[in-house]
Amino acid sequence: MASNTALLFTFSLLLALVFSNNYSPCHAARLLLEDTEEPELPPFPEFPDLPKPELPPLPELPPFPEFPAFPKPEFPPLPEFPTLTKQGESNSAKVEEPKLPPLPEFPHDFPKPELPPLPEIPHDFPKPELPPLPEIPHDFPKPELPPLPEIPHDLPKLELPPLPEIPHLLPEEPKHP
Repeated sequence: MASNTALLFTFSLLLALVFSNNYSPCHAARLLLEDTEEPELPPFPEFPDLPKPELPPLPELPPFPEFPAFPKPEFPPLPEFPTLTKQGESNSAKVEEPKLPPLPEFPHDFPKPELPPLPEIPHDFPKPELPPLPEIPHDFPKPELPPLPEIPHDLPKLELPPLPEIPHLLPEEPKHP
């Protein structure tokens, strides 16, 4: 424990020296930060104008060749679909809708299956014969309890010694210089 205290004391002394000394790095940094004046720099020297280099002219490109016009392909006429006829065309071009065969008729009343008759369950089961219950006597003998001790109602009051008197003003303590 003593070594920890000595180590803590040494470390705190070292920190106090670093931060409070006029020759400490913290003091030097503080002085540098407080100096806010910008140093005056000498003016930049004037650079002479450099001559612009002469570049050769851009080469002339040959004109783009013209392609001959290609012939437009001839597509065969679209086939006429009867379902895609317009409304303004004649009704003779309409195709009759195919007739579907009639749906078979299903009977609504299905035959009910014949179930075998349910077995008869008797309603009156035979009652089991239980042995007779043992007779319990109703008059048990009451146990005799010993009589309770008599407790006196008037207990003697204890006499307490009188309380010491406490002074309301405390004595004045001497003041330190």
